Amino acid sequence: MGVEVTVDLVNSLVGQGYRLVRGTDFRLGPDCALAFEEFRAAWEDLPPDGYLPAGGTYRHRRHAKFLLAPTGLVRLRGAGYHQSAEANPLIGGKVRDFAPFREREARNPFFRALVHHNAATFDRCAGQAPPSWEVDAHLIRVTARAGARGQPSPEGRHRDGFDYIALHHVGRANVTGGRTTLYAAEDGPPLAATTFTRPLDSLYAQDARILHDVSPVSVAGPAARGHRDMLLMSFRASGGTG
Repeated sequence: MGVEVTVDLVNSLVGQGYRLVRGTDFRLGPDCALAFEEFRAAWEDLPPDGYLPAGGTYRHRRHAKFLLAPTGLVRLRGAGYHQSAEANPLIGGKVRDFAPFREREARNPFFRALVHHNAATFDRCAGQAPPSWEVDAHLIRVTARAGARGQPSPEGRHRDGFDYIALHHVGRANVTGGRTTLYAAEDGPPLAATTFTRPLDSLYAQDARILHDVSPVSVAGPAARGHRDMLLMSFRASGGTG
């Protein structure tokens, strides 16, 4: 067994456009569980995100793009990350070249199993599998320190500009905040809200139907520093064949 989820993701995504999943709803095979623990070490060595507004220093990040086709999962080397200015007015409209995944992250069995699981879920939501999926994956740590909050979503309430998204919580330490809120419209009331606290607490969403936002994180109590770690995946149907 690689990665399984015990809740009905497909009916939720087709019906309401999103599903919040508890980490305890994930089932990992023994080898996959071990690979997940190895994968989590990557967040201890993330380079700074150099594209934050106003010279912000609260986010560290790695990025990689993949093509998932019937022939397998292929890494697209040298591919930056692009969001339209419409999807992300604050930082979008240009290609951002983040520090890349290293081979140990790109080849990690847990990571690759999760990509396949998520793509299979979105295949079923779409009614049939597209020729391939373009998958953008991000390892992100948002930090906070005394007197300075971290902004998981500096752009505020937003869509990411893809077909589907899967946002997976990896861990947090010495922080408060980081509450994820979902909306159906830019000026509408919240649909749902939660604070991810356990490994693999997740959000799955059909991006065109759901906006999301995450509140800032602040250090908890007397701690000098804290952080919130996430694995983000964005899926776009593609005509490529790998």
